[in-house]
Amino acid sequence: MSKKTPRYVSDWQRYYQEHLVSAEEAVKAVQSGDIVAIPIFPPRSLLQPLFARKEELRNVTLRLLAPATDPGWFQPGSEESFNIEFELYIGDFARFVMDERRGTYLPDLFSLMFKGYDERPGETPEADVVLVSVSPPNSQGYVHFGVHNWMKRAYVRRVRTAIAEVDPTLIPVHGDVWAHVSEFDYFVEYTPPPFGQPEFEALIAGLPEDRKEAWRALAQEAGVQALAPLAGVLTAISPDDARRFLGLTPPSEEVKTIAGYLSTLIRDGDCIQIGTGEPSRLMPNLGVFDNRVDLGLHTELGSPGLGRLVKEGVINGKRKTINRGKAVATAWTGCDLNDFAIIADNPAFELYDPDYVLNLRTLAQIENFVAINNAVSIDFFGQINSESRFGPNMINGTGGQPEMHIGGIISKGGRSITLLPSTALGGSVSRIVPVMDAGSIVTIPRYFADIVITEYGIARLWGKNHRQRAEELISIAHPDFRAELRKELQRLMYP
Repeated sequence: MSKKTPRYVSDWQRYYQEHLVSAEEAVKAVQSGDIVAIPIFPPRSLLQPLFARKEELRNVTLRLLAPATDPGWFQPGSEESFNIEFELYIGDFARFVMDERRGTYLPDLFSLMFKGYDERPGETPEADVVLVSVSPPNSQGYVHFGVHNWMKRAYVRRVRTAIAEVDPTLIPVHGDVWAHVSEFDYFVEYTPPPFGQPEFEALIAGLPEDRKEAWRALAQEAGVQALAPLAGVLTAISPDDARRFLGLTPPSEEVKTIAGYLSTLIRDGDCIQIGTGEPSRLMPNLGVFDNRVDLGLHTELGSPGLGRLVKEGVINGKRKTINRGKAVATAWTGCDLNDFAIIADNPAFELYDPDYVLNLRTLAQIENFVAINNAVSIDFFGQINSESRFGPNMINGTGGQPEMHIGGIISKGGRSITLLPSTALGGSVSRIVPVMDAGSIVTIPRYFADIVITEYGIARLWGKNHRQRAEELISIAHPDFRAELRKELQRLMYP
């Protein structure tokens, strides 16, 4: 249930004009002690003016999801003004803030993140302000949130103050994505500047020389215009990250082998979900699904190649038990530029809020639902860790993996598949371990463990006891570690 409902507005154009302000004026709505929600892909014009108020603000909590830019609050010296709180997913860019113990993590679930707002007011710390990007209003005064939809509308409808950056370049989308202008308190109009060689050089000017040269080499290989969608995060990501986004980094042989095993588990008519990160996001472009028919798609976010699969009819949703004929997500984040061209204004693709897409009640209605996600490590008991390394050191968060994984279990005919290369750190560490390191975060409890794939095969854990699970996992561990793993199996599970 929303705390905010659209105001009665007889003239929405007038309302819009009366609430149109500068970025500096808009962020004055933030008060000391506020919680400010800044979801993934935030407004590009609002963060710097908010940070500029550092000296006048105290104890403002920034609730962030996978941030990729830093106006200054990630650096030491801003702690009295800004508290850093990551929600659901940390991401690569700001991970150092967690490593340095200068940030904390809010363990939400996408499907339940607003339960406190709606059912337990006053019990949980609720956001006061949200910063989002929206499209220009249509003829009826409604805006959408582009391909990076996520939970932005849900926040807008609950917080005290909703500030919208109006960006005419947002890709038009379909689904339950609309919000009326009367649901917002301030509008800031923004048009991204042109992007060419001069703008590219200006962006990378402050980077170290080796990083600048790597960016220039990539720009020469891919073309400067190919980097335009990354302009807002160019200095925050590595050229290697950009190469992966552009599909210029060939997958490793182990990932190709994992794809081959996965392809044997996909059946005609399955409805698939693909999680973020590697190797799962690489699966569509590795041919895993190409030879199947009538696949459905119900996923948290996109992956490179999903648009192509819909265009070619591989994914058509004909056998879906809900949202038949539609590819459904909460955001198309993760798709590549070719996908976005296919998705733009295409009614075959629909976006919905996370409390629908990831709700277990929704997922339980989908037959033959196949959840495909990644892991950092898995132990003999089947406990799956996708969030931390070397004990409690967080590298990411849950995202939507818990709900989707459980959805695959409760779906009639469904499966939940976990992908992971058998080793990490150049082959020096096994990802299959006897027990988790002390403090490791368990993302998926052992009683939901199902199918695990490495480059050495497929382990089927469902319905098997601890000893049987350990044997299955050892059989797909890297050969260099199997002898030691077997010794630990004898020590831990046999008299």
